[in-house]
Amino acid sequence: MTEDVPIAETRRGRPRSAAAHQAVLAATARLLTCGDLEYDDLTVEGIAAEAGVGKQTIYRWWPQKAAVVLEALLTGHLQLDFAQVPDTGDLRADLHTWVDQTLDEAFTEGYRSMARSLISALLAGAAHTEGFQAVTRIWEDSPVADRLRQEREAGHLRADLDASSAAAAIASPLVLRLLTSGRPEAAWAHALVDTALDGARAR
Repeated sequence: MTEDVPIAETRRGRPRSAAAHQAVLAATARLLTCGDLEYDDLTVEGIAAEAGVGKQTIYRWWPQKAAVVLEALLTGHLQLDFAQVPDTGDLRADLHTWVDQTLDEAFTEGYRSMARSLISALLAGAAHTEGFQAVTRIWEDSPVADRLRQEREAGHLRADLDASSAAAAIASPLVLRLLTSGRPEAAWAHALVDTALDGARAR
């Protein structure tokens, strides 16, 4: 199999190289969302086979699989699988339910392994990922942010509420606990919701 030429080479090679780059990101997303693979089971060899490129093509752009997954996330090829927020008409109770479900789904060894690897890749490739971080919409497109926007439009929350910031105020501390001390008590997680909502309520 003929290897793709690096992006930095001739103009003739750029379209093919760019297409291979995108193919790798798309393949990574497919394997993690449609291929029933856990992060720890994902390999560079598997990504290369799915994308139809050589393994060395991947290593031209990324030092390890975590860096590929990180870019796939930051560029929107791969979406975080957030639980949906139920809608019973009681926003506080619904967000408590969402937090409980998130604790059950996310605080597993597999998720912790992936999260730590992604943070390491983020720190190691800070300059490379800086532009992607500026435009990523992880919190803006989350189910919690969507629900908060709906409540804001209905007049139940402050008209000037930044829904993505409020969603991050709930979710970001959970990510920190996932990376560090492990699963928190449900009461602690519910308090995140209560604190965010107390500041978001229409006055």
